[in-house]
Amino acid sequence: MSYSIEDLGDRRVLKVNGKDHPTLYSEKIIEAIVKRKGAARATEYLTHKKNRQYYLTPLFKYLDSIGAKNLRVLEVGCSSGHITECLQEEPSVSEIYSFDVDNALVEVAKIKRDELKLDKVKSLEAFTNKESKNLPYPDGFFDVVICLAVLEHLPYENRYEYVDHYYSKLKVGGYIGFFETPNRHFFLERHTVGLPFIAKMSEQTAFLYTRLTGKLKGVSFPGFVRHDTAWRDSSYYECLPRTVMMDVEDVSEQMGYGYLFQYAKHPIYRILFAPLRLLSKLLKFPTDFYLPTLNIMFKKTSDLERT
Repeated sequence: MSYSIEDLGDRRVLKVNGKDHPTLYSEKIIEAIVKRKGAARATEYLTHKKNRQYYLTPLFKYLDSIGAKNLRVLEVGCSSGHITECLQEEPSVSEIYSFDVDNALVEVAKIKRDELKLDKVKSLEAFTNKESKNLPYPDGFFDVVICLAVLEHLPYENRYEYVDHYYSKLKVGGYIGFFETPNRHFFLERHTVGLPFIAKMSEQTAFLYTRLTGKLKGVSFPGFVRHDTAWRDSSYYECLPRTVMMDVEDVSEQMGYGYLFQYAKHPIYRILFAPLRLLSKLLKFPTDFYLPTLNIMFKKTSDLERT
């Protein structure tokens, strides 16, 4: 796909198929994103910071309200560094530790770190999947862990090992957030193939389903079941620690997430899901169990293995 980059001094414009996409990023950053994602997908990465800031706003508004300071943050899956940019701007954050398993995107994030002077970034690494289950930080090291649009990309069979490891790096009294995570228990898979009920199917059945519906053309079965195709989505249960002995508390509602957060921009959905919210209050289960997307905050209240 053809594209061009025009430098207007105070901004750059990525032109793709005759459409202009203005940005403050440098030509070097744009070229690096295009090289990794292609011109069409690169346009999304020019606006990711603004879009993803939405998910962090309630968290840091709450932390500011309780006087939190000098926070040490672990960013899981930094991608091209758009969330890193947001964290840099938070006054309560003093140190950022970021990683991803995509080497090329980490290189983009490093260019941003240097050009945008993201001086709170203390570590920015490209780890393999295996290495990301053994992060080189002490247990209880972080005040906040951010997992934004990450969980559904982790290997399905042992996803809990990664999540448990994130919890082990979190301080008692610290917070971990899982945001923009497609929910397996919502009937429609909206992240990858857009097909109803596919997240509940076996791998073979799901593959045939995509073939019959004309989705993911040209993708082989090994490619289809590879973890980062993400069609399996995730669940509330997978956001909880499973093999490490600790207590956690769901603080989503008090921090401004949950049902109202998800549908703040879509009042009609708020009406449609109102019966689910009422039922969840009556039966005392989290509304997020069945909402389309999980946006959840947990507080680590104790570490039973270290007390």
